[in-house]
Amino acid sequence: MSLKWAINGVLDDIYFYAQGIPRTLFTWKPDNQLTILNFFENNVKKYPNEIAFIFKDESITWQEADNKISQYGAFLQSQGIAKGDCFALLMDNCPDFLMLLLAAHRVGAIAALINTTVTGEGLKHVVTIVDAKAAVLGASHLEKFETSMPEAELQALKLFLVKDSRDVPSGYTDINEASKNSGDVKPYPLKIKDIGMYIYTSGTTGLPKAALITNGRAVKTSFAGQFLGFRAKQKDILYLTLPLYHATGLLWSWAGCLRAGSTTVIKEKFSASEFWPDVRKYKATMFGYVGELCRYLMNVMPNEEDQNHQLRVISGNGLRPDIWEKFQTRFKIPKIRELYGATEGVGALVNTHGRPGMVGHYMRGSLVIKCDQESGEPIRNDEGFCESVEVGETGLFISQLSKLATFEGYLDKQASNKKIMSDVMAEGDRWFNSGDLLTRHENNWLSFADRVGDTYRWKSENVSTMEVAAIVNKYAEVLDTNVYGVEVKSAEGKAGMALMNVTDNFNLDVFSEHVEKNLNAFQLPYFLRIAEVMKTTGTFKHQKEDLKKQGFDPEMIEDKLFFYQKGKYVELDKNLYERIQSGEERV
Repeated sequence: MSLKWAINGVLDDIYFYAQGIPRTLFTWKPDNQLTILNFFENNVKKYPNEIAFIFKDESITWQEADNKISQYGAFLQSQGIAKGDCFALLMDNCPDFLMLLLAAHRVGAIAALINTTVTGEGLKHVVTIVDAKAAVLGASHLEKFETSMPEAELQALKLFLVKDSRDVPSGYTDINEASKNSGDVKPYPLKIKDIGMYIYTSGTTGLPKAALITNGRAVKTSFAGQFLGFRAKQKDILYLTLPLYHATGLLWSWAGCLRAGSTTVIKEKFSASEFWPDVRKYKATMFGYVGELCRYLMNVMPNEEDQNHQLRVISGNGLRPDIWEKFQTRFKIPKIRELYGATEGVGALVNTHGRPGMVGHYMRGSLVIKCDQESGEPIRNDEGFCESVEVGETGLFISQLSKLATFEGYLDKQASNKKIMSDVMAEGDRWFNSGDLLTRHENNWLSFADRVGDTYRWKSENVSTMEVAAIVNKYAEVLDTNVYGVEVKSAEGKAGMALMNVTDNFNLDVFSEHVEKNLNAFQLPYFLRIAEVMKTTGTFKHQKEDLKKQGFDPEMIEDKLFFYQKGKYVELDKNLYERIQSGEERV
């Protein structure tokens, strides 16, 4: 078995370099004119009357979409949006989102892709930091937008709306109506080195940061999505339910398949109950995923239609080992191609051979180094340099920076600088710090372990939140789990806590037996929080920072709380909370 995976790794390298080297040498030069709009325009020439998008049973051809893009572009120019200007795009998934993004490319503008779940101070922040001159909103987001933005800044913005689940109110500009007679667009060819869009970090810690996505980064991500992820053909149909404001949905999935001229079925928002009926209805052959999406699909009751589909490949990131093989077997998925990477990151990995639980293997310029697994601080030897982890060890994943492997960073230069490490393996070298912990396996295969900061230390042991969550999720009545460490005043380190969604048949006593049997004593979630709704980002990532601050204080939390006491979970009230904090009740 190990020989098989070793050979596969070599074949991966050969294929990757055979596809990538010619493009690197001749196509991806900084001053070349190339964006994802070029791939779209190639499809217009080749397949003008073929279907580009399907949305709510309405089809749009490549030619029809191209005409709409030109209308949008001309309208934006008529409103003073010129080369290098930014406008905010706050919309649910729909063809208009993609056509407005491509219109920005056509006129040389920059679209800031706003997370639809952001509101209040966060929404104000993401609009103002990019100095947006205008905003294009889905009508359902208007009220949230206006209440989040200060009056002065709202007055300075040109506001345009698109009908979605709500009609455009009177008194506001419907961009679809306004752009119909906007004249001819004046294209502005963009170079690979130019900024193509802003995509924001998920905001799992602090306010979101605007990552600079150059046209080169977008093109290279689409290249990887096509050649390493989907290997799409023109006849393929992509079912897209991931948010388009995020790189996995937009660049890896849609833009990757755009290169082949594939049809994209766009879903406004993910729905577990509608997912498989849609896949069958539209005869989808591919879909992009994030791991929690797959977990939600597993939580739907099995039925005889589970394997009735035409899928040939799915690709995405975050499919955890505890459900990988169960998911693939239950739904009979022929190929799963797992990606590891970050929107702004350097050194993505792809598991093109479907080895369960792996994110890929070492590529040139990537490394996993020894570190403090709780803080992520690199461990340096007597000479002041870092060391690679051995097989079976977990460490910090880093990628070497070079002329070919560049880090564009964020608008916030200070935040960008924090991601760069120097003098790592030799004097003067520079590396991108991913902030992720990966585990090295035989033949240099790698698996995701945890985010730095998610790992916590308890009873002198490092505890992986992902590892604990995987065991907790194996209990049949647990639907989803978010594990994190919380401070206990009377103890050193952080004790484990699990926020869980459970079924009506959840039994605390049986669950207690499950965790005691399958987890080491230092791994036990000593505190449970049973919630109706899991707090996640728009891309299904668990949010932990607020949960850590709330800890296990019953006066701050409305959800039911439980404490692991003498082999069983008991309800946690104010009296028990105070006894735990004082040390009267030992954890």
